[in-house]
Amino acid sequence: MKEIQVITGCMFAGKTTELLNRLRATNDNYLLVKPVIDNRDSEDIVCTHDGLEEKAIRVRKVSDVFALLSNIQVVGIDEAQFFTMSIIDDLCYLQEKNIKIIIAGLEKDYLHKPFKSMTKIISMSDSVIRLKATCNNCGQDASYSHRKNTTSKQQLLIGAENFYEALCEECFNNII
Repeated sequence: MKEIQVITGCMFAGKTTELLNRLRATNDNYLLVKPVIDNRDSEDIVCTHDGLEEKAIRVRKVSDVFALLSNIQVVGIDEAQFFTMSIIDDLCYLQEKNIKIIIAGLEKDYLHKPFKSMTKIISMSDSVIRLKATCNNCGQDASYSHRKNTTSKQQLLIGAENFYEALCEECFNNII
């Protein structure tokens, strides 16, 4: 069975950049998918905060691309936290097909509570890279995604700098 690599961290930590760099460095054919709920970029593009772009397929669930895997050795999954728990079975299927999986996603939400699907994905993975951002307030290493200027309490609120900022633990605790 092929490995599962997970790239996680708070918002603005460079998860998608790391995912794209790893996909581009492979000598294998790869496919990049993103969840249909992620409407920040165009439908068929994943775009990083630092301007990298890569063609991607928007899907409701990872299994939507199973028919496209005949010549694929690596599947990259961006924003994995937005997929339902069905992603777990989909990852098992990809492993059975001997396809390497590289996943980028938030481990925790804006309240620093874990995303259920990511917790399970991390427990299945062969390697986990936890990236840090830079605290928007003090410049220290940041591992918290803080939702700013909104009264919404829903766990999923799609956005970037318009809704979120990266904070270190001290600054996060001072705000909360």
